[in-house]
Amino acid sequence: MSNQTIRWGIIGAGIIAHKMAEAINLEPDNELVAVASKSPERAQTFADQYQIDSETYARLVSRDDIDVVYVATTHNFHADNALLALAHGKHVVIEKPFTVNAPQAQVLIDCAKRHKVFLMEAIWTRFLPSMITLRDTIQSGRIGAVKVANINFGGIAPDYYLPRLIDPALAGGVTLDMGIYPISMLCFWLGELPQISHSHCHFSNTGIDEIASYQLVFPSGCIATVNTSFNLLLGQEVSLFGATGRIDYPNFQSADAFTLRELNGREWSETETISNRNADNGFIFQVREAARCIRAGELESPIIPLAETLGIMQVLDAIREQLPLKYDFE
Repeated sequence: MSNQTIRWGIIGAGIIAHKMAEAINLEPDNELVAVASKSPERAQTFADQYQIDSETYARLVSRDDIDVVYVATTHNFHADNALLALAHGKHVVIEKPFTVNAPQAQVLIDCAKRHKVFLMEAIWTRFLPSMITLRDTIQSGRIGAVKVANINFGGIAPDYYLPRLIDPALAGGVTLDMGIYPISMLCFWLGELPQISHSHCHFSNTGIDEIASYQLVFPSGCIATVNTSFNLLLGQEVSLFGATGRIDYPNFQSADAFTLRELNGREWSETETISNRNADNGFIFQVREAARCIRAGELESPIIPLAETLGIMQVLDAIREQLPLKYDFE
């Protein structure tokens, strides 16, 4: 099964779908077969660019020559689109956030288990070699138990992103679009879900969260503060402070390297740089992992197990309840 070509279909034809299409084409023994979109014109343009078929949703999930469906629609459609593919016995990879809320996530997980198919959330940073190296460095005890974590993750979104980000009907807002990244990464690095959270935000004039801050407390005792925004230039900075050392990772979505310093008495040691090469298109690693799991007959990925995906959705639900932010369609 190691050389089995994994054949992909994509639902959605927006910016993220293009990046995933490029990654599928870059990864050996993976083939992009077809795309579907609510807009037939957009689907046809996408299909012409990648020399694939343009389909309706129903036809795409019914094709025998598609093994796995990647869901790349707006957040509000993730659950319905994934459920359609799962019900047709397709393996499914869903662009983050997995769903809008935890009850939707549970429905998808139950459906995947009934049909015995693979299901995974595509949060691309978790699959990057540098992020896995960072997790392994923490888990090996290089800086001792992590006591405090600070993450800033924010920028000024380009104009073409804004209509989706600020629309509550599309489950817009910074928590589901950007806040999920640092929260998911913290869970990945620490190997646990937070027990409690406190959250605050600034609302936009459309009623969604545009700047948000969360405080998470993990069972191990780590206290984490996350600041995120799509209209404030916060940058990308991670600082993890352990009992015997610290890790700093600037530009953590684009850089290959982070720095480590150990504690010598009351002073930090010289900086040690630790790196692991990522790729120009970081999506290839989630393509590679999904394909590996499908070939091996695994129904979920150990890099992001379904129980953790569900747990993170529950954290995001708790955060939005505190803001408060609830979408009309929920």
